[in-house]
Amino acid sequence: MNKLINSPQNNGKTEPLAYIDATIKAGYDGIGIRTYRAKGRTYNFNPIVGNKDLERDVKQALKDSDLEVFDLYSFYLQPEMDWDVITPALEFGGEIGCKYCLIIGDDTDWNRMVDTMGRMVDLLTPLGMKAVFEGHASNAVAPAPVLTPLQKCVDFVNACKPKYVGICPDPRQFYRDEKGFDSLKAYGMDTELFPYVQLNDSALHQGSQGILPGEGFVPLYEYLDCLPVDVDISVEAQIAPGNVYTGAEWSKICVERIRHFLARYRATRGR
Repeated sequence: MNKLINSPQNNGKTEPLAYIDATIKAGYDGIGIRTYRAKGRTYNFNPIVGNKDLERDVKQALKDSDLEVFDLYSFYLQPEMDWDVITPALEFGGEIGCKYCLIIGDDTDWNRMVDTMGRMVDLLTPLGMKAVFEGHASNAVAPAPVLTPLQKCVDFVNACKPKYVGICPDPRQFYRDEKGFDSLKAYGMDTELFPYVQLNDSALHQGSQGILPGEGFVPLYEYLDCLPVDVDISVEAQIAPGNVYTGAEWSKICVERIRHFLARYRATRGR
């Protein structure tokens, strides 16, 4: 059985405590928490760090739940890093027990980006977190994705050694850039390289927000074929616009439909 992890962008403007409650009631196994929004990003952001009452309540809500606090969102490797804001955002992630910190490459200077990742790892390690970057991800300030295709992602991991850096693939953006998953076949079973993965779909060939798997055109069975059958999955399926669903309703829909999608996949592939 795959662990399913909720991610904060899925629930739109749902506030942190309601998001945690929705994640619990929907039956997710884990949760991602957002404590930072990078320069150039405009998605909804409900700040937690700096609001001591909310920090306390979030910690208690997570402690009282059975959720695995999985990953911390989301930190961009940019030419200019706001370390005074980033550092406390990371520290809170350590306090709530996050396993991973999700990072996105956003700098056209390769050597500087490697150095910046090294500093992130130095901050994360004593907090008990591992650095994982989202391959093929769109950027905030760079003119085009900088860590694409997959071989360039692997090269970046190797450039950061001996410090540990993993990859979290996004199938929607992977397929947008590579038009298939052939390159993943050689690496996908390596759980050290890919400690967990995202699962989403796309309805637009030029890219769109992540939608529920099976509702778009991305050949996700081919993607899953490249990965361990029990790989941990971070769900990325953004809530429909127009207040059609509450955060709680959407979370429940996502878990039910993804469980059914994975069951159909296993039955079809005999895995």
